[in-house]
Amino acid sequence: MMETAPAMARRHRIMLLNGLNMTNLGRRDPHIYGTIGSLAELEELVRATGEGLGVDVLAIHSNDEGALVDAIEEHDDVDGYLINPGGLWAYGLPTRTALAETGRPVSEVHFANIYATGHESTFTDTVRGTVMGAREHGYVAALVALVATIDAERAG
Repeated sequence: MMETAPAMARRHRIMLLNGLNMTNLGRRDPHIYGTIGSLAELEELVRATGEGLGVDVLAIHSNDEGALVDAIEEHDDVDGYLINPGGLWAYGLPTRTALAETGRPVSEVHFANIYATGHESTFTDTVRGTVMGAREHGYVAALVALVATIDAERAG
């Protein structure tokens, strides 16, 4: 029996990038950062959500911006990026540039609403969408939106 085109289609691959200070999850203010216990738990939440959407998630974390840029440049087989730049939100120009140069969709997510503090993220001007202030649930929302964006762009 021959498979239909959708059944033969390659699954989307999304790179989840978590930047500086994300290893402190579970020890941070639960009113801002929610009840997620660790970075590993967060990554599993995103992977499980991706599995439900038919998406493979490659999770990368580093407190070193250069390592994040290297990961972006080394993985040209992803369809889009979900990034929480962590502490890089204020100055992560090399990471922002590396993401923009891929030409692929990027969604930005933050546990807290950084705009409520009067600050702006370095990334927001170059991403397709931003989710802030929804704690770990923002990752789920951002992933769903990113996958819908990729699907819409592929459909033409």
